[in-house]
Amino acid sequence: MGRRSYDMSARAESVRRTRESILDAAERSFEGRWYDEVTLADVAKAAGVSQQTVVNHFGSKLQLYVTGVAERVAPRIEAVRSRAVVGDVSSVVSVVVADYEERGDGTLRMQALALRHEELAELVSGGRAAHREWVTSVLAPQLARRRGVRRERLATLLTTALEVTTWGSLRHDQGLGREHVEEHLRALVSALVEAG
Repeated sequence: MGRRSYDMSARAESVRRTRESILDAAERSFEGRWYDEVTLADVAKAAGVSQQTVVNHFGSKLQLYVTGVAERVAPRIEAVRSRAVVGDVSSVVSVVVADYEERGDGTLRMQALALRHEELAELVSGGRAAHREWVTSVLAPQLARRRGVRRERLATLLTTALEVTTWGSLRHDQGLGREHVEEHLRALVSALVEAG
């Protein structure tokens, strides 16, 4: 019985290592590239396994991508965003910009692809809901001064001001550096709170 138990545990560890290796390869493969530019064959080659092994572990490219976002990307976003000081606009803006500087371009690519790939729409929708929940949590003191429709309107405006597309517009379309993006977002959030 002891040998069989050892064999089962060695097998389980091997399966776990292969799965992690595939996720590592997927992360590298998708980084800086569009979802539809990456194939399962690309990921398999990068992981040093067969394409069938990738399919056996994840089923499809979409499931691999979704799993990667859930197990790798989302925890990193949560770790960065957890550093925001509740009610401190400068801290909130600094944290959200740090997040976008690291993952913003990938998020923008995913949002654009969701318009063409319905299977990604749910992932994007979940990300937007999580972003709104975070904004309403870290800016709760500012929102607490409002009630009803005024509170909901301010929550929507603050969520939009701190959305990745706003960062992308300032960073890429307007060509602003990170420090200037932070300055603009602080001014925007402060103005919304004052006017709200």
